[in-house]
Amino acid sequence: MRVVLHDSASVAEPTLELAREFAAGVFHAAGIEIDGASEAASCAAGSSARAFCVQVLLRPHHPQFEPGKVRTMGLALAADANRAVVSVYLDAVADVARRYGQPRGKVLGIALAHEIGHVLLPPPSHSTSGIMRSSWDSDAIRHAISGDILFTDRQAALMRDRLNNRPSIP
Repeated sequence: MRVVLHDSASVAEPTLELAREFAAGVFHAAGIEIDGASEAASCAAGSSARAFCVQVLLRPHHPQFEPGKVRTMGLALAADANRAVVSVYLDAVADVARRYGQPRGKVLGIALAHEIGHVLLPPPSHSTSGIMRSSWDSDAIRHAISGDILFTDRQAALMRDRLNNRPSIP
């Protein structure tokens, strides 16, 4: 799977690298490898890439964000058999990281893994446990960062099946 980050939030490179590594680790535990393609890569239709491609739009602000109220860190926008687009909102990520005293890069990694999970899993994709939980508190964030909260075995199998049974890209 290829993940291409489009950073309109000007995230510091060490934070982005931490987020990439964290999300890649979550997917690796699910048996899915993330292609380390350059940020200049594209998910455009007609691209020669054979991998499922996710464009992540890192945005500085969530349009309905109010500190202390809305904790929506991202949104899965669109997907087809070969491509997907998700948005991740840095203001919400920063608020959650600050509120729970956790590294911003790792919280961003949680948001990336969660939103990418939405485009790979059939609806409803939220669960009561694991990285696809619908709400996050301090304990859940801490356990996710320590590697104790991942995709469930069932979610991992569904995502692998989706990625392995896509139609060929012409």
